[in-house]
Amino acid sequence: MSGATLGGRIRPARGRFAPSTTGGVHPGTLLAGLLCWLDARSRGAEVWLRLEDLDRERTREGYVEAMRRDLAWFGLEWDAESLQSSHHDRHEAALEALVAAGRVYACDCSRATIRQEGVRAPDGSFRYPGTCRAQVVQPSSWRTTDRPLRLRLESAFVPLLDESGLDLSGDAAALFGDPILRRRDGAFAYHFASVVDDAASGVGRVVRGRDLAPSTILQVALQRALSLPTPAYRHHGLFLERDGEKLSKLHGAVDVATLRRHYAAEALCGLLAGFVGLLPAGEACRPADLVAGFDWARVSSVDVELHWDEGQGLRAAATSDRDRSRPPAGAC
Repeated sequence: MSGATLGGRIRPARGRFAPSTTGGVHPGTLLAGLLCWLDARSRGAEVWLRLEDLDRERTREGYVEAMRRDLAWFGLEWDAESLQSSHHDRHEAALEALVAAGRVYACDCSRATIRQEGVRAPDGSFRYPGTCRAQVVQPSSWRTTDRPLRLRLESAFVPLLDESGLDLSGDAAALFGDPILRRRDGAFAYHFASVVDDAASGVGRVVRGRDLAPSTILQVALQRALSLPTPAYRHHGLFLERDGEKLSKLHGAVDVATLRRHYAAEALCGLLAGFVGLLPAGEACRPADLVAGFDWARVSSVDVELHWDEGQGLRAAATSDRDRSRPPAGAC
């Protein structure tokens, strides 16, 4: 989807940045927000912020406001902003439509039971084997069940390439099994809520980290089940940290609250932009300064290993091909 027609003109496809509010903002959050924002602004498109706060166990009081504050301090502004939890009615309506079509069932399987099957999905989770498929819920009773609700996926191979050249093709049913739509605690599942909200917000482009690439085909399957459009996808490299002998996604090593004591916003923006090739090392800037010259061809496709210490600050080293052949630990 390249854009919508408005007054005889093609309106550039809207983008969105949708971070989870399950911890503090860190350099990886800022990189993902910056690249998503630059992609939209360089095309003259809108970019919306959606704060994904559906994880009741990991979202803490203060995380949402801290994320808003840190992104604004960094220099990112949005054409619209929302909390995902405020869209409960639209999520429920989408689930109700699937229930009415006879495609939703209640699941009794524990995580341990599913793990015992031993089949890994592309995102590192375990494939659901379809054990409870016969337990189809009825329109009159699905709201009151306290069991997880799953979607019966139809098997279909879908060819899919993202703009960076990643081959995301596959059969989501064969790779993942039937996805959860609503969890045991009543919260709507990440992939389901995400595709519903993207469509409702008119999002035509999704720019995000490469750790989310393996689950894209599952989101496309959900879009097809709900008769929703599929946006264009682009996945970019990650900031990683070394944990012993392996690399994992940079998250807990340093947060923006710490970085703000060491860097002005312009200095940090320039540093992160330099790590991925958008600026010569050492140049300070604001995100708006990067819009005119932004081109994905200038953005490094190599994941970057970051090191942090109080004395030397943030330093970067490109990861090796051997390291990049393995997905980051904890990728979702």
